[in-house]
Amino acid sequence: MTERLYDQDPYLKEFTARVVRKTDRGVVLDRTAFFPTGGGQPCDFGTLNGHDVTDVVDEGGDVLHVVAEEVVGEVHGLIDWERRRDHMQQHHGQHLLSEAFVRVAGAATSSFHLGEDESTIDLDKAVGPIDVERAEALANMVVVENRAVKVGLHTPEEAKALPLRKPPPAGETRIRVIQVGDFDTQACCGTHPRSTGEVGVIQVTDVEKGKDGSRVRFVCGFRALKEARENARVVRELGRKLSVPRVALEMALERVLADSADARKALNAAERALAGHAGRELAARGKIVVEAFPGKGLEYIRVVATELVKTPGKVAVMGGAEALVLARSADVDLDLRPVFKEAVALIQGKGGGSAMFVQGGGPGKDVAAALKLAEGLIRAALV
Repeated sequence: MTERLYDQDPYLKEFTARVVRKTDRGVVLDRTAFFPTGGGQPCDFGTLNGHDVTDVVDEGGDVLHVVAEEVVGEVHGLIDWERRRDHMQQHHGQHLLSEAFVRVAGAATSSFHLGEDESTIDLDKAVGPIDVERAEALANMVVVENRAVKVGLHTPEEAKALPLRKPPPAGETRIRVIQVGDFDTQACCGTHPRSTGEVGVIQVTDVEKGKDGSRVRFVCGFRALKEARENARVVRELGRKLSVPRVALEMALERVLADSADARKALNAAERALAGHAGRELAARGKIVVEAFPGKGLEYIRVVATELVKTPGKVAVMGGAEALVLARSADVDLDLRPVFKEAVALIQGKGGGSAMFVQGGGPGKDVAAALKLAEGLIRAALV
């Protein structure tokens, strides 16, 4: 079994070891400071004899190292410390945040994932903005207090006597427990700092409510600093573009959105007027009016057709951007639904309507073929 040096000293950056087994995937050492992927935490990166370690896998009692080049005999290992420190900040921050949600909202963590840019915890119940604010504040208070983080190995019987947040894993003869005074006690295989102060800051970035609970996105330590810098940059840039200071940014943005909504309404009204005008002009053509409007959507075409068939004796066959509309005047004796069904199939679409007016669309691009088919069927029916 590989001796796991990170269990005793997560701050160990260099070590020496011996290759005891080679596989087609990598090498197993007699001891290692490389943490393998597990418990929601990604593995460490680094080098063995100067060669990149690209993956570290837990294989029961052994730790397998995937190395870019072959290594044999005695090896010198070097951990990517920046990555290790980041993972310790995120993982321990998760412990504190998970316990905080239990205390303020009675929401337990069902799973945890440490990603490259942010981490997530899934809670077993929905939490509101006040719960999130209180949990974030409580977790950061424990960080500010710089409480000691203790790591201990216990038998299953000893672990059962501890105030664990979740039951320990079954089948283990020795259970590793991370404890922060009387605030949090949890069985965990991951790497953690010596004190809570090393987590830096815990920042919740988003909360998504699901059917069975909530997913909380968060960052800690230097990631939180990066997040704050990016947020500040975005605020400055928005302020510059809107020519307002930060305190007036929200009001200015609301004004821009209101102006945009008004402009959109005016544009839609103008578009409808233009469509109506087009329909009246097209009514001067023959009985069956076939027209394609490239780039126009269903709403525009619908208005054109509606205006056109106000003139007696007219049938409109019109298409646009993945859209198809068939319409007739009230005095034309024709059920357009079976015609539409055949035509819309050419653009892999669907839709519906009445005998006088049917509309729909689909992802197919051959609108011209659909129009031609519809025209032919209508002419045949009106003979």
